[in-house]
Amino acid sequence: MTKHECAVVTAYTDVSMLKGDDLKYLYDYLSGFIGRPVYTHELSVVALHYREQIREDFLALCRNAKEDDDG
Repeated sequence: MTKHECAVVTAYTDVSMLKGDDLKYLYDYLSGFIGRPVYTHELSVVALHYREQIREDFLALCRNAKEDDDG
């Protein structure tokens, strides 16, 4: 899973899959919706406002999931 994909999952589920410097992927992802940098205090508001678009991105990840290499 890529860091961008982790950002999508985090935005949709509110389960943090990123930490430290990798949080920039979440900020960048959500900033793409509002056309400017998103700030920490805005994360949940932006994610809620764009819930349907985030849901579509989340479902696209699920639909495009690859088989396990072991499987």
